[in-house]
Amino acid sequence: MANLLSAPGFFRILAAAALISAFVVGCGGDTRRGETESTAAVSPAGNPTTRSQNAAPGPVTVTKISDPARRAYVARVDSVCGHLDRERSTEQRKVASSKLTSEAVKAYDDTIALGWKELRQIEAIPTPPGERAVLRANVFDVIRSQLALRRRISGALAAVDVPRLRVLRAEADNMTRALTGFARGYGFRVCGES
Repeated sequence: MANLLSAPGFFRILAAAALISAFVVGCGGDTRRGETESTAAVSPAGNPTTRSQNAAPGPVTVTKISDPARRAYVARVDSVCGHLDRERSTEQRKVASSKLTSEAVKAYDDTIALGWKELRQIEAIPTPPGERAVLRANVFDVIRSQLALRRRISGALAAVDVPRLRVLRAEADNMTRALTGFARGYGFRVCGES
């Protein structure tokens, strides 16, 4: 692999690296916690609804934050996030400090793999009774969409496509806001960080 300093598009690559670094640093730095009671679902577009637009037809039951089953579920999911978010932060720092585009892409792809691992572990935790559809539509499906988008970001990073990275980052930010809003309202503390 060629050294970035000798590459003809060094400044383009530097701009892409700075943009991806800003993107990565923007994921996970908020220390605000979810402390509100909410029974509204949030659609993948981030719009509050009384029932997720992707949920199965029929009544949707959303327990209160104080419900013991919900509190136990939140604690187990937050535990997964707490463990894997530390690993992902290490990979994110590697993206930001990479000297070669290929190194940045590899580290970024590692964050995607950790995201898939986290999603599988979270989905394996039994949800509170009657809330699987709400959580699937507002958490699991949104995370899947984020991971697919991150794969596109990886491609744009590899191609050093700075304009595409900017567009994809804006899209990712919107998804993150929707997911974070629902997570905080649901009661997640660690997983509710943006």
